[in-house]
Amino acid sequence: MPGIRDRLRRALRVALPLLIAAFLFSAFPAFATDEGVPEQISDTGDAGHLEEPIVPRNDLSIGGELYRSECSACHAATAIGGALSFRGNAPPLKEFTALEIAAAIRGGPGEMPFFGPARITDEELSQIVTYTLYLKNPDDLGGAPIGRVGPVMEGFVAWAVGMSAIVLGLMWIGDRRA
Repeated sequence: MPGIRDRLRRALRVALPLLIAAFLFSAFPAFATDEGVPEQISDTGDAGHLEEPIVPRNDLSIGGELYRSECSACHAATAIGGALSFRGNAPPLKEFTALEIAAAIRGGPGEMPFFGPARITDEELSQIVTYTLYLKNPDDLGGAPIGRVGPVMEGFVAWAVGMSAIVLGLMWIGDRRA
């Protein structure tokens, strides 16, 4: 049996660094953003005319609540997009400008429903757009954002790293000869 165990150890010694390297190469491009804090917008009341800025930064909590209640079901909590029915996808919102986001909310392109002034007021629209722009480069108040893909994936990565450390520790303890 020592032959099988040795082959397994050799395979693990080769595979683990490759998995770590693959994770790092896939995660680091997400961190390489040079975008500053997004500009904030508001609607002045003119038909379709948007100006910048009157929504203060401390109103992000209101925009966040509105985004989570109206938008996150399709676009995810971190605005990375999501799957829809019939092979459709909700696009990631990080690549759109404030005007494009506001127009999409009002017009409802593709499978997206439209949200008229009766459903979302102009002030709420401005706050949702401001929050969506904030999601492009949010404040990370602790921990590694891991590409900002959301808490479930980040928790899975933490679990996988922890389990790998435990398995490697057990292999090291089992390998020691008394």
